[in-house]
Amino acid sequence: MPRRSASPGHSPPRQGRSARRPAGQGRRADIRRTAVRRVQRLLLLIIALAVAASVWSLWQMARDGQGPLWLALIFGPPQTLTDRSIGIVAGHSGNDSGAVCPDGLTEAAVNQAVAEAVVQALRRRGAAVDLLQEFDGRLRGYRGDAFVSIHADSCQVELSGFKVASLAGGSRASSQLAACLWDRYTFATGLKPHPDTITYDMRGYHAFREIAADTPAAIIEIGFLKADRELLTQRQEQVVAGIVTGIECFLQR
Repeated sequence: MPRRSASPGHSPPRQGRSARRPAGQGRRADIRRTAVRRVQRLLLLIIALAVAASVWSLWQMARDGQGPLWLALIFGPPQTLTDRSIGIVAGHSGNDSGAVCPDGLTEAAVNQAVAEAVVQALRRRGAAVDLLQEFDGRLRGYRGDAFVSIHADSCQVELSGFKVASLAGGSRASSQLAACLWDRYTFATGLKPHPDTITYDMRGYHAFREIAADTPAAIIEIGFLKADRELLTQRQEQVVAGIVTGIECFLQR
């Protein structure tokens, strides 16, 4: 009988070794895949730990006030005032309006806005800060690492500038605090010092004699409500920076 030829399109069955992978070879492949996954996970863990260590290091630099400016923008201001206690008085608050401009702007309102911003900025730097009123009951015997009373000057004259004073015949520390405020406020705001208009009431400011004698204290008149109005109302961040950096200058000396 003649042999039947294979149908077109159909291959004859393979003879000999099966096309299926042997069981031992499949197990070895599975072991290799498992090992690769473990190495990948280990590498990812090492990378994650390296990134975490870098972030921690950058955060510590930002807290210490070191490194480039962008660190402070990302991690917040440096914690330069940790464990420091500071008293800030919003001049005339809780008592009277202080100087008043013809359009109704009051010294007390300006003082309050600046004082509140100063308090927040100091707290972000790690300090414990008390916001005090002009005749606050807490003034008597108040103790702190620094004490600053914030005021503004007349709206009736064309003068421009700021001034700082500490208790006449007071402590060396108070004089150093005042010196730091003179220097840093000039730099931050561009205002010129105006020492010629420092009054007896500033040098003999009532709170200087109420707080504890060993608390370094100063009073600052941040500018004139008329000539310096734009700075005091529209660029308060510069005013705040001048006061905050002045306090930092003193406490980090």
